[in-house]
Amino acid sequence: MLPAGNFLLALTILALGSTSIAQQQGVDPTLLPMYGGMDRQSDPVLKGADDALIEGTTREFGSRSAASKRFADAGFEYYFRDDLATAMRRFNQAWLLDPNDPDVYYGFMAVLNDRDMHCEARRMGEKAFELGLERSAETLADAGREHALCAMQDVTLDDSTKSDHIKRSSEYFTQALILKPNSPYVYGLWATASYRLGNYAAAWHYVALQRKHGGRPGKQFLKMLKDKMPEPPN
Repeated sequence: MLPAGNFLLALTILALGSTSIAQQQGVDPTLLPMYGGMDRQSDPVLKGADDALIEGTTREFGSRSAASKRFADAGFEYYFRDDLATAMRRFNQAWLLDPNDPDVYYGFMAVLNDRDMHCEARRMGEKAFELGLERSAETLADAGREHALCAMQDVTLDDSTKSDHIKRSSEYFTQALILKPNSPYVYGLWATASYRLGNYAAAWHYVALQRKHGGRPGKQFLKMLKDKMPEPPN
């Protein structure tokens, strides 16, 4: 739930200011991680809005880091509603409040994954770990997925770099299963990652394990996998 208080006016000003910039430049920086590297301090309107946001939320929650956590939580709420635009805006506001909050970069990774921007998502996931994101089975599996998908998506990668990403992907999935053996979530992501890598036999193997431990593979994914390779007999 978004914070309530007299600083809501600052949120409104921030959104309006960002829209104005977007109209001038043809792109909305609030939809890009870290505002796309935009120097918001050089724009008097955005600087004033950002300062008001920081002051109001810090007063409301006691610190910038606490406020950042609330905005990051709101970002994930919007993400799980499939409202990627609002989710990215909340993650950006969280980043503005605390650029060292690992949850912010994990949020960026989630949105970028859904936008099919996997190499950018991979970088955000690694940054989140660097800043202390908990290495849970779920976060490790998410990172494993992004490394695999980046390896296949970026055609400019040389063979060595591509191989490194695939190796890192496998390491992350293996670590995830050490933390949470027989996790349907981990097996499900490993199945989809294997599919994207062209390893259809492995994909079916992880689908079987996902089912065995209570998971339900997506119907569309199963159709795509069957188109590549018939399901092996049990």
